[in-house]
Amino acid sequence: MSLSKMETSIEINRPISEVIAFVDDCNNDPMWQTSILESRKKGDGEPCVGTIYHVKEKFLGRVIEQDWVVTERNPDGSYWAAKSTTGPFPMQATMEFTANGDATIVTRTLSVDVGRFFKVASPVVGHIAKRELEMDFANLKELLEAAI
Repeated sequence: MSLSKMETSIEINRPISEVIAFVDDCNNDPMWQTSILESRKKGDGEPCVGTIYHVKEKFLGRVIEQDWVVTERNPDGSYWAAKSTTGPFPMQATMEFTANGDATIVTRTLSVDVGRFFKVASPVVGHIAKRELEMDFANLKELLEAAI
């Protein structure tokens, strides 16, 4: 199996509580994540370990749907981890939010097991996914800082 792992960070000039609240609302996902077509939380309540999200996204020209489950989460939402439980290839992600004065540093890691789907092109897939993560964070920064 071929695994691509990437990490990206950005500093957003907004308080940590505002950044976490925006990212926690899956209805905002299509606004800042370029590949997300639709994202919805299954069930009620605040995000916590066991919360499931259904995501429809476009990746390398294909529309894929997958469910994600939250596997770890700090009570204040400053760190969480999730993994896909359905879909064409296994994925794992983490998000960490760190206060830096009045700003917030957001760090995301993403591990994708491209397996048989993109085995030959694994390095290219990793590069494309990394570029997409960086664009997503630029979008997130722009959206949140425009709200000042």
